[in-house]
Amino acid sequence: MACSSDPLAPSRPFAHPRSLSRSIFVAVLSFTLVAVLATAIALVTVSYFAEEKRSEEALVMQARACAQVLEGRSADERVELIRSQFPGPERFTLVDPAGVVVCDTEAAGTALGNHGSRPEMQQAVSQGEGVLVRHSDTLGQDTLYVAERLQDGYFIRVSEERLSLLAFLGSMALPVGVVVACAVLLVVLLSRFLASRIMRPLNRLDASDPLAGDVYEEMQPILRRIDQQQRQLKRQNEELKQAEGLRREFSANVSHEMKTPLQVISGSAEMIAGGLVAPEDVRDFGGRIYLESQRLRALINDVLTLSRLDESSFDAAECAPVDMLELVRRTCERLRPLARERQVSLAFDGAPVYAEGNEPLIEQAVSNLVENAIRYTGEGGAVTVQVESQAADGAAGDGVVAEGGSTAADAVLGDDGMPSGPWAVVRVQDTGIGIPAEDLPKIFERFYRTEKSRSKETGGTGLGLAIVKHAASYHGGDVAVESALGEGSTFTLRLPQATG
Repeated sequence: MACSSDPLAPSRPFAHPRSLSRSIFVAVLSFTLVAVLATAIALVTVSYFAEEKRSEEALVMQARACAQVLEGRSADERVELIRSQFPGPERFTLVDPAGVVVCDTEAAGTALGNHGSRPEMQQAVSQGEGVLVRHSDTLGQDTLYVAERLQDGYFIRVSEERLSLLAFLGSMALPVGVVVACAVLLVVLLSRFLASRIMRPLNRLDASDPLAGDVYEEMQPILRRIDQQQRQLKRQNEELKQAEGLRREFSANVSHEMKTPLQVISGSAEMIAGGLVAPEDVRDFGGRIYLESQRLRALINDVLTLSRLDESSFDAAECAPVDMLELVRRTCERLRPLARERQVSLAFDGAPVYAEGNEPLIEQAVSNLVENAIRYTGEGGAVTVQVESQAADGAAGDGVVAEGGSTAADAVLGDDGMPSGPWAVVRVQDTGIGIPAEDLPKIFERFYRTEKSRSKETGGTGLGLAIVKHAASYHGGDVAVESALGEGSTFTLRLPQATG
């Protein structure tokens, strides 16, 4: 399978990019042109039928007037009156009761044949008046006929030729075309103006701040989503920069911390290998190598633990109810030799309470707190570990709190989305050297030490409290500290209680 060699290569462009401005222009232009043409045709058609109606009424009135003039006259008189008083342009035809044409203003009567069967004549026979329009395919014209029956049975028929609808539309093609052409020009200008007016807010849209300025209401949802995504990307970029800075700082600190024990181990081993150490001092040098290797091992273990916490690689299936009082008892028993060595009294007390979590990780966090308390407490001092349960609304204390983060246990969430208890609490109190107020917010940082020389004497790695903070965060809990210089310290670890 072929793969792109450049992961940052630009994405594939759209196959058929479309211009919104052009689409709006074409849509407005097409719609308006169709509307103009349809309106023009509709107006011409309405005008045609209105004119047809008016012409029909005028022709009927003329036929009735002619019938009144001819009423009571003889056939010859009627012929004379038709020729003298009704010269046209309408066509007048006088028909006797038998349907024979007596007189026609445009043709000889004998050439016209019998008119008795004509539809307008039959209508006049039954109703006294007949009105009919007939179309001639040959001439492509319509002819309007109005027949009036006289009292003596004669008929006077008046007819008028007129254009059909299609012919009328054809005759209006030139003036309508001129009007439509002018309308098209106006529509083109109007379409461009409307497209520009519609696109103006879009063209002024600031991609870096999409919600700024005057935007369409319909675009608010997508613009809000774009704004949220941009804010999220900026926040993620900042987090990545911070993470990268922390990674570099962490790598530098780890390298620095590893150099000291490695130099001691390497130097001591080199001296022994070179025969530069007296036989009676070999044991001392071996002990030094062992202590530094143990320190190096502890540092590596702490680094691996923090890496697993950072990557959330602890198996959630390993979470189970943990008896905190029993865990504290084991921890104190394991660290009692260290306390006796430093002449520090170590005691624990409390009631049985269960926390939901990863037992080895919780035990390491508690062990770090107790071990730190022992190491930073002078001879004759005391370290007390208290285990208790805290209600859901209980506060961690008035000291500095390292906030909790992701939740591995089924903790109860408060209104702010953070766990609200109930809590399983481990409180570690010592009578040691205490922590200066300016150092309290920083003690949970990796490799941070309040006193560099003192830290080396105690043998710590500088990662113990960072592990405690991350372990609490992993379980959805927190850790707080209250301390004053020369008055000892109290660390409070809170973890969500096991449910059920």
